[in-house]
Amino acid sequence: MMGSEAFLQRAVNRRNFIRTSAITMGAAAMTAGAVCDPALVRRLQQGKNALAPHHRVWVWQFSSDAAKDDIAEKLDDENMGVLIKTHDGLDWMSTWDRSADAVDGPRQVERLAAYFTNRGVPFHTWSVVRGFDPVAEARMTADVLSAGAASHTLDLEGASGFWVGSTDDAWRFGDELRRIHPFARVDISIDARPWRVNLVPMPEFVAFTDGIWPQLYWDTFNSQGNLDLYRAHGFNPSNGMTPEFLLDATDAVLSGYDREIIPVGQGASSPEMWARFVTRAWALGQGTVSVWRYGVTSGATLSYLGETPAGIAPKPVKTATPTSSATSTRTPKPTKTPTQTRTPTRTPTRTPTATATPSVTSTFTPSPSATNTAASTFTPTPTPP
Repeated sequence: MMGSEAFLQRAVNRRNFIRTSAITMGAAAMTAGAVCDPALVRRLQQGKNALAPHHRVWVWQFSSDAAKDDIAEKLDDENMGVLIKTHDGLDWMSTWDRSADAVDGPRQVERLAAYFTNRGVPFHTWSVVRGFDPVAEARMTADVLSAGAASHTLDLEGASGFWVGSTDDAWRFGDELRRIHPFARVDISIDARPWRVNLVPMPEFVAFTDGIWPQLYWDTFNSQGNLDLYRAHGFNPSNGMTPEFLLDATDAVLSGYDREIIPVGQGASSPEMWARFVTRAWALGQGTVSVWRYGVTSGATLSYLGETPAGIAPKPVKTATPTSSATSTRTPKPTKTPTQTRTPTRTPTRTPTATATPSVTSTFTPSPSATNTAASTFTPTPTPP
């Protein structure tokens, strides 16, 4: 048997060692009946201080959406939460947002967190993750969480102006973020159309995050090109690009990831369409939704969501709802791109493991369109942060 000194001198690849250890620990856990899933450990910790379920509205720039006073007043009236954009890559939002309330660093996040919380509005944040410098971006995100955000959502997309990193960069981001905040609620927001979902390193990001916010824009996606591509990927939009179809198809695409799904709907659409969206989401077990974004959403839609709070069965839709047929010949499962060689079960290096096996019922509710325009387009083009 190799001595301890020889073992220490042996050149061991860090990631291979971690993966091997994870496999060994996983086998031991199954044998002993212990719970070692880091996601479950986080869920247990998050449940200790979980907020009541609440729908949320995304804010991109105060200068484009509304002043913080107006946002807080309306969302307090409707019992909804807010997601404020804090940074884009390595740049704070004050780089583009000329409002005095724009985020220029952690201190401003602290002020906004206190302001919205005192007004009765649950305060959450979001950012675009780029992968230019994963460790630095992770530390910025950690600073936002430390400043008072109840959760943070990473806008993770494969279009121009979004994620440019590698799968290893995704691991580096996750390792650093979980080193600083092992139990914080962190989600991802994605373009969940089946031909776009794996343009980003999904398994790597899912491994260290807690929920997925698919961006579902039934009006923006309503083109013949999108309909044809859905059919090419095994789905049958027999009634067109409806809220029901998008929810059903997305549920199939994301079902293999074992994460909470919080669908993001098109704020510029009508309250009637929103009633259909919320009703179908509820039927799929998705009791919390979010709205992209405040500046394009009507007061009537926000009022509908206020009258239909998260966690409560929505009232029956008054208008006729077409029967959705999301799939035809198969139910797609998540697949990796050729460069994604790791599996979703990999554990960030410093994520604690569970020491107990209490049961838990998740009450926590991206991804919206957390994109920088009102909605993702069929052929993404660069947009301003």
